[in-house]
Amino acid sequence: MSGDAGKATVKIGKILAPHGVAGLLKVYPYTDFPERCALLKEVTVEQKGKRRRKTVEKAVVYGRFWLIKFAGVDTREEAALLAGAVLLIPKAERIPLPAGVYYVDQVVGLKVYTTDGELLGRVTRVISTGGHDLYAVKKEPNRDGAEFLVPAVKKFVKSIDPDGGKMVVELPDGLLDL
Repeated sequence: MSGDAGKATVKIGKILAPHGVAGLLKVYPYTDFPERCALLKEVTVEQKGKRRRKTVEKAVVYGRFWLIKFAGVDTREEAALLAGAVLLIPKAERIPLPAGVYYVDQVVGLKVYTTDGELLGRVTRVISTGGHDLYAVKKEPNRDGAEFLVPAVKKFVKSIDPDGGKMVVELPDGLLDL
């Protein structure tokens, strides 16, 4: 691998197809910040297990997609060769979030404790519902391995400490018995 090998990266989108005849690419963004595409100068393109750095010549929001033009990709045929590739950036280049707001990868893997310090499990995924997110928590230790959902709201989530690997929750009585 080249480019970002050994660096922590994050996926920001997937190349869907060429757009037009001049090497533009239609990209499905994975970000909640579609406007960030205008800030892109370089990205890593990951395709079939290989990574290469690409210089971004142009990037604009196009409806719910991005249109991106890379240096050296000048024809529809060259652009078509990149279909299916994933775009990555170093985590250090992510848009900073306000205090108390976290990226999904900062939450997944956190150990979940009650306010009394009892370990309930570990966050396995974040489910977007349109209203508020839900944290899927796999019960552990010495439990049935089942999963329960915690609404990502202050009423239930008392603290999140990504650096400490910990989330503290206060759940309604009976939630774990469902």
